Amino acid sequence: MKRTLCSLLLIILMSLLLFNGCAKKSKEESGVVIRMVCVPASEKGDEDDFVSLLEIINKITGYKMEMIKVTDYNAAVEAMRAGRADMAWFGAKTYIEAARIADAEAFAAGIRKGKNSVVYYTHFIVRKDSPITEFTKEELKGTVLALNHVGSTSGDLIPRYELIQIDMNTKEKEDFKMVQYTGSHDAAILTVLNGIADVGGVSSVNWDARIKDGTINPDDYRIIHSSPPIAAAPLAYSKKLPEEVRKNIKAAVLEAHKHGTIGGYGGEMEKYVGVTDADYDITRRINETVK
Repeated sequence: MKRTLCSLLLIILMSLLLFNGCAKKSKEESGVVIRMVCVPASEKGDEDDFVSLLEIINKITGYKMEMIKVTDYNAAVEAMRAGRADMAWFGAKTYIEAARIADAEAFAAGIRKGKNSVVYYTHFIVRKDSPITEFTKEELKGTVLALNHVGSTSGDLIPRYELIQIDMNTKEKEDFKMVQYTGSHDAAILTVLNGIADVGGVSSVNWDARIKDGTINPDDYRIIHSSPPIAAAPLAYSKKLPEEVRKNIKAAVLEAHKHGTIGGYGGEMEKYVGVTDADYDITRRINETVK
């Protein structure tokens, strides 16, 4: 009887070990591949900022995370629309377009290290020795303006909206001598420093990051205007993904800070918090005004 009981316990123990081993193997070899794309906001390689986050998502979910690189805002939207990307980091303006035509759904946004909010701003910057001192039509009329890229929130949409408030339009030749789209916030900042542009409309995230890494010296510039808070640039996934996969990705992102250092737009993040599509309704209204 004693030998039979021991044999039974041994069989149960071996079954539990086999079950746990299979469960672990199933998680690690889930077969789910998530391809992520990032809009190009920086010269530093935005996709590099998300490497640690993707590694943690992989660790928690077992999903294989792959990064897709694009050089254009529209290409990021098209990648999700065409099914080449399952997840993305979009700017707010790009997100509302992706939600409209590519089944994108915002689910999280990062709070940068040392910050307590997900919002950011557009700064209008000039060189320290610039004769421009105020954000007015009288002072900006006839100048060269540097922006990021068509489709950028803080480097296109919000600058144009803020200029409308002072009766200026980037499409009107009599308002600006030239409007340059430099391809990134970093390039717009340096274009102003090098005297190629008189004023630049740039993201506060990139502004802070380039000061932190020593690329620029803030004493070389003056900020003549900052916009009201902008809705955070979100992480979004495709609604074509199975609901269970989306739930697992969101849960992993929201707890990622508990598993190590995480990155995102602008560098290291404190954590990610949940957002919804409705959080971008204000951006939609601004976009309609600018149109």
